[in-house]
Amino acid sequence: MGQDHRYKYKDIQLPQLRSFCVTATEGNFTAAAAALGLSVSAVWQQVRALEGKLGVILLRRKGRTVELTAPGRLLLELAQPHISGLDSLARLFESRQTGLPEPLAVVATPHLLVHHLPDLVQQFVRAHPSARLNLRAGRWHEILELVERGEADLGLTPWDRDAPHRPALKYEALFEQPFLLLTATDHPLRRKKVLRPRDLVDHPFIVQTNDTCDHQALVRLLRQDGIALEQLQVVMVSHTVDMTFQYVARGVGIALAHVAPRTCRSVPGVHGRIFDPRLERLPFALVVRKNSHRSGLVEEFRSAVRQTLARA
Repeated sequence: MGQDHRYKYKDIQLPQLRSFCVTATEGNFTAAAAALGLSVSAVWQQVRALEGKLGVILLRRKGRTVELTAPGRLLLELAQPHISGLDSLARLFESRQTGLPEPLAVVATPHLLVHHLPDLVQQFVRAHPSARLNLRAGRWHEILELVERGEADLGLTPWDRDAPHRPALKYEALFEQPFLLLTATDHPLRRKKVLRPRDLVDHPFIVQTNDTCDHQALVRLLRQDGIALEQLQVVMVSHTVDMTFQYVARGVGIALAHVAPRTCRSVPGVHGRIFDPRLERLPFALVVRKNSHRSGLVEEFRSAVRQTLARA
């Protein structure tokens, strides 16, 4: 008697799907094993068992990393929202059952945490004194990874237009910020009528690290005028916008960054002006996992972020 194909997938197990999803998002078995608290061989065996059940290859090794096959991309798109939902449900159930203070984990860029969130957080904590708020700083790719792995309930991040959306995440547009030239208040470029990319070459320059949206936007801007990044007089690499502010104010160099003009006005010694009104603004988004179970506390904070930051 032939096999009844209606039962082909009945033995697929949750740990197999979880190991597959984590390996696919982490990009290798070692990182997936660390995230899951398992051995590398255990994760590998679970993924191979899943491939055996489905009769397809889901992941292919590529050096030290893995890449998704076409069936793998399809399964990740279908399975990851459900895995995220189950994981978040388990954490929410445990918190409610133990009666511990309800946790709320938020990850954002250092600049957003310092300049955009303090008033909102202050009001929220006053309204919810029993909540346990965990604020964490990260760059945009780190923010997406933390939310995707469930280590943060929501993220606030720049949204790189050139990067594809992660299928497990939902992006909600909040606001956009222009590309500002940051100079000391007495710098000659402050009063130059028209700014061009070539004007940047003549002055000491502070760049952001190359994994930031600001750095990528700078490279694109220079290319428009046929200028290589190496032609700039780079005197410093800064890891945060607020670090950049401090050294621009001291005349160490000029910089370009996506920041709100009102923020520049609040920093003594720094002048900010839009470099070119025609340049695309950088969008910022609120990011959550699709289909995850979120507590009322998380949803209330999410609503406050939408109302406060979108309005600002």
